[in-house]
Amino acid sequence: MDLFTKSHDREWNRIVFLKVLEDNDAISYMNDRETCKMILILSGNGAIECNNRVLHIVAPALLCINHEDSIIFKESNAFLMRVLFFQPIALNDKFLYDFFDDKSFKKMEGTTIYQDLTLLSSFYGIDYSKRTLIMLDASSVVFKRLMEKIAIELEVQKDGYWPCRSRSYFIELLFFLEGFRHNKRIEELSVVIEKNANNLLHNIIHYLNQNINKKITLELLEKKFSYNRNKINSEFQKEMNTTVMKYIVLMRMQLAGTILRDTEIPMIEVAMRVGYSDVGYFSRTFKLHYGKTPSEYHNAMRP
Repeated sequence: MDLFTKSHDREWNRIVFLKVLEDNDAISYMNDRETCKMILILSGNGAIECNNRVLHIVAPALLCINHEDSIIFKESNAFLMRVLFFQPIALNDKFLYDFFDDKSFKKMEGTTIYQDLTLLSSFYGIDYSKRTLIMLDASSVVFKRLMEKIAIELEVQKDGYWPCRSRSYFIELLFFLEGFRHNKRIEELSVVIEKNANNLLHNIIHYLNQNINKKITLELLEKKFSYNRNKINSEFQKEMNTTVMKYIVLMRMQLAGTILRDTEIPMIEVAMRVGYSDVGYFSRTFKLHYGKTPSEYHNAMRP
């Protein structure tokens, strides 16, 4: 089986280096040396061996491995899972494996390319973060939903935007993963900073990451977390040096910028994917953040 997806229509002649498989179909290709794997374990528990280390897994959990990692499932029927197979060039066509093998990415810090690279931190340790098994909570629903969207786009190919749209969901998945990992790091600091304040910050950021495409207001956050807006904003100001609403705008603009930089999907879809039903308002907000309209930014970032 090819671990990439070709156009159903031969005239399009497009290939996207993404493939979603489940359970035993996925296990059969787990040690393919041409792909990275995002392994979402939905149910079950047991042991796997990854790079000669035994990992004891209780679902839901996520494991991210690169093209050089090795993995052995001790009991192939112990888990129900969904696996995204991909090559890094699905994110950026400069990311051939030689780029990672000779550590070229270390020279890229501060560049636009490095912004894309950080989305692969769970696979290659780009930002020197520790690559580990991630134990999930309700966030497993978001990972599952985004993988399903990728799988549907790859299978149905309803229009000529399917390559960009599937890649845009891939970008959103990586973006959510990095936000989730960042939030976990905040949680790990709870023994150092004020625990109650940190719990509030952690819970709100977790919610924002899960709902980046939905309408979010201070009133909604007040009701959901049972704190007034002054308390919420003071905790964000103290730990993140910004207000909660400015923080979510920053998150949305970062995701929108990445999608615009790396895909060709229509502007209206980009706006809606990051929580804006009004394209004009999205465009004005984007220009305030980047100094360019979405179209100008997209054109400037093309090779």
